[in-house]
Amino acid sequence: MDSAWPALLTFLGVFTFAIVSPGPNFILVTNTALNQSRRHGLLTASGVATGSGIFAFSGLVGLLPLVHAIPHFIEIMRIVGGGYLAWIGFDMLRTCRRLATRMTATDSCGDPSPLVPFRIGLVTNLTNPKAWAFYLSLFTLVMGPSFPLWGKVFLNISMFLVSLGWYVTVAYLVSSRTFQPLFLGYRPLIQGLLGGVLIVVGIRIFFM
Repeated sequence: MDSAWPALLTFLGVFTFAIVSPGPNFILVTNTALNQSRRHGLLTASGVATGSGIFAFSGLVGLLPLVHAIPHFIEIMRIVGGGYLAWIGFDMLRTCRRLATRMTATDSCGDPSPLVPFRIGLVTNLTNPKAWAFYLSLFTLVMGPSFPLWGKVFLNISMFLVSLGWYVTVAYLVSSRTFQPLFLGYRPLIQGLLGGVLIVVGIRIFFM
């Protein structure tokens, strides 16, 4: 067995646990799939996964430490990321009022361009200062300078696929015919609650 495999499995185990833990990305994918459409939920999931892929690539080529060395980088990301999450939360509260007044069995909360949910998923992931700190610490702890190239390529691909697979699964489940009828009468309430959570998380990040 190659000596790199223990580090690879440890890395992927920690990464997978972090990905499936509920957070802003999970809230965004869930809300989009529930209140817009499966297609928009999948696009949001793709944006989040693309962000994970960018983090992975940056870590594998050694860019993460360089970025973290930029003066006040974390403070800037904290302000931008926290403000962005709070803005999304307020927008969800605003649109859930419209959803409550015009909701039918087939209504959705707007029909944005396909690029909108993808962009929101991507930007939300990339502007999260906790994500930057997590990826930097993970790469620093697990991967040394002698880590093989094939292992780096394997991790890069695996991290993207794990992130994509999890959030695509969430989007499919939430938008399935089994779950949609259960949520139908509560969609405005659910979106309002999720929006409130994002506002709280955004404010906490902003002032942490």
